[in-house]
Amino acid sequence: MESFRSEILSQIEVVPEGRIFTFQNLVFPIDKFANVAVLLSELTKKNKLNRIEKGAYYKPRESKLGLGMLPVYQEEQLNYLTNKLGGYLTGPYIYNKMSLTEQVPTVITIAVHQPVRPFKFKKLFIKCVKAYVNGSYSDEILRLLRILDAIKDLKHIPGISPQIAYNKIFYFHLQPLSSKELERLTSFAMQYPARVRKILSDMLERNKNYDLKKQLVGTICPTTRFDLPYEAA
Repeated sequence: MESFRSEILSQIEVVPEGRIFTFQNLVFPIDKFANVAVLLSELTKKNKLNRIEKGAYYKPRESKLGLGMLPVYQEEQLNYLTNKLGGYLTGPYIYNKMSLTEQVPTVITIAVHQPVRPFKFKKLFIKCVKAYVNGSYSDEILRLLRILDAIKDLKHIPGISPQIAYNKIFYFHLQPLSSKELERLTSFAMQYPARVRKILSDMLERNKNYDLKKQLVGTICPTTRFDLPYEAA
């Protein structure tokens, strides 16, 4: 029993400070689940771990300024939530980081595959929206999906007009993409609503990517009419 306890303690020891971890991050026989739960509870009572929620624990980081143990950072909380939900961050929180808005949102948006009702996690208010592309999300894929999400939300990005948002997306996010990235962006757009495909096709034409534009236009019903809040120029 003592050797098993030492093994679990060793696994916890290598968890980086400032990280949230769960039972799934520890390796142990399923019949030892109760023993691990007791050990984690003991460490929490000794303030060596903080319990975030059922089955999730935070390994605190000590301040280098002598301020004691630091609370869990928002970024780590969001990292934990996106991994738990199998989704990715989107919406105004990300649009702020993309320099599409200067407003800091009070609600965090996560794109997920299955419907999830709004909920509160610690001091964060979380809203979940539909993720149109399934699979794992590398940084490269996230960059492209967030461009499409911003196009989808063109009318609803806070603190900016749709026309300015359109121009910023085009100049600062679409134009810098390589030919390969534009092809992948177009492929992902096929899974988004027709309105997103229409707006992206306008951007591709503006960028002289006529073949990619043709691919998108071919997926849109010719009789469909869109109320577009911008001039493609």
